[in-house]
Amino acid sequence: MRNFKNQLLFKLKRHFLEVLRTKTSDHSVAMGFAVGSFVAILPTPGVSILIGIIIVAIFKKINKYALFLAMIVWNIWTLAPIYWASYEIGQAIFGNTEVVVWEFEQLDQAFEYTRRFLIGNLFLSIPISILSYFLMKAGVRRYKATKYKN
Repeated sequence: MRNFKNQLLFKLKRHFLEVLRTKTSDHSVAMGFAVGSFVAILPTPGVSILIGIIIVAIFKKINKYALFLAMIVWNIWTLAPIYWASYEIGQAIFGNTEVVVWEFEQLDQAFEYTRRFLIGNLFLSIPISILSYFLMKAGVRRYKATKYKN
């Protein structure tokens, strides 16, 4: 188990360094990581990679390596607490309001859960993406400053 963890950390560090070594601007790398974070945090399992490919195809200036690195960073282990917090935030926003849309109680319950979860997820994914932009931009600048200083 420890060997697997070391291998995983080594690969993640290697991919991060590859992103830092690209010849694109700091903004491009940070924007790629922020957009990748946003897409990865959204509850779109399995489709997020396809969404990432479409974004990279449309927006040529976004760093594709940073975008996909973000999708690697935001895996099921890091997303589980975020999904839990998403529902709790949605629960705090909507409270005990009940919406009756369908005649079947199960559909109403599914609608309520989904509504609370998705709104809460948006309230989390937007600030996390913005924060990841600034953290990645600072990290890239710091790396380039130390690299070119020597």
